[in-house]
Amino acid sequence: GRERAKRFSVALVRSIPSMLRKSSATLLSRRCLSTSATPVGWARRWSTEIRNWISLEKGGQEKRQNRDMPTRDQNFDHEKWSIHKDPKRHVRHFVTWGYSAATQRILFPDLALIFSSSALLTAFNHVAEIPMYMPPEPIVLPSVALGLLITFRTNTANMRYNEARCLWGEIVNTSRDITRIALQWMPQSKDDAFGKAQAAKVCRMTKAFSIVLKYHLTIDGGSPDGTRLEVERDDLIKGEGGPILKKELRDELIKYCFDPNDPEQLIELDRCVESSHRPLWTIQQMCTASHAGIWARCGDRPDRAIRDAHLLERHFQRLCGAMGACERVHKTPIPTAFTRHSSRFLTVWCNAMPLVLWPIVGNCTPLAAVFVSWAMLGTEDIGVQVEEPFDVLPLFQYTQGIAATCDGMAKDAKAEQITLSLDLDVERTGPQILANGYADKFPTHVEMLSHAKVARA
Repeated sequence: GRERAKRFSVALVRSIPSMLRKSSATLLSRRCLSTSATPVGWARRWSTEIRNWISLEKGGQEKRQNRDMPTRDQNFDHEKWSIHKDPKRHVRHFVTWGYSAATQRILFPDLALIFSSSALLTAFNHVAEIPMYMPPEPIVLPSVALGLLITFRTNTANMRYNEARCLWGEIVNTSRDITRIALQWMPQSKDDAFGKAQAAKVCRMTKAFSIVLKYHLTIDGGSPDGTRLEVERDDLIKGEGGPILKKELRDELIKYCFDPNDPEQLIELDRCVESSHRPLWTIQQMCTASHAGIWARCGDRPDRAIRDAHLLERHFQRLCGAMGACERVHKTPIPTAFTRHSSRFLTVWCNAMPLVLWPIVGNCTPLAAVFVSWAMLGTEDIGVQVEEPFDVLPLFQYTQGIAATCDGMAKDAKAEQITLSLDLDVERTGPQILANGYADKFPTHVEMLSHAKVARA
């Protein structure tokens, strides 16, 4: 038995190299077949992948009118997350370097000025008898303070970005709640035409609120593609794009909210567009419609109207509070003294960098100075862009999501998939509200607390 085990182990050891060769050959063949069997297929696959990389770098925008415009990120799905976490992401980021919005914004005049001054300094030091340079201490010593200043601005900008996203998350959730409650509780039955009309108006105004708030917080209406607008961004900043934006808003409201063929909805559309504060106007119209619907169903019990009105009123207050918080974020920047001081500090630091680099890198001073300045200026520029979060967040996707959710619930209600109050076939077996005669049958609050203490003990 011992001899047989020894022969088996020797045969197993001798077979391992051949098994490894076969498995490696199989894996290699599968790899070749899975990628491409020809160079043309390989090139086509990589070309497609690079186009996807560029599209992701642009944030989904096909074109920006000018390099000053920030890139609006889009909501991530499974495909975008897989690209974002891909092991080739470092290669992707290097390949799409030229498409980076931060790099394009600081390319001129910042990096161009630093490169020109570095090149002139290098040329002068080549011909001058006494070269111009300085020791590193004047640059190294304030670097800590500069790093802390930029870090503070970037972190504060990220906090503003996160707060803006949370506020729009609150708007999305509240819009769903308002639509769900209006469709469920305002019509009394499937034959209640007035209640259904008021619930439909609440749904329209809920969708319109997010759209007009998007235009209220952004300079161009949060358009996913700047080419939609027929006016330059500089004209929008000066306030000369009002008629174009109003037309864009009207078209978007017709697409998602209002039917211009309905005379009543056409009047609502005109009043919404011409309102001095459109988001607040839509909230007031929600209150008006819900008040009419609730008062109609309360009958001879006005106390029920007050009770039911509170159910929706607190959600309207949530929308109004989120709107006010968005306006606060939009109108209140990081203290401008920090922005101005960090900008001046960084400009002097980057332009003085070539004087320190020349004794170390010599003729490579322009390239080294541009690289260091790109790293610092790019970080500062990202913080400045994110400081205005509503110009970066994909608000158009949030509004489209709200509209799709409201339309989906309205479709379910139209298909009678939502059961209304008077349509319930329920036989009540006893009183639903406790009267004085029933109060002694249930434990009091003090008794419940004493039972709980005994149970914990």
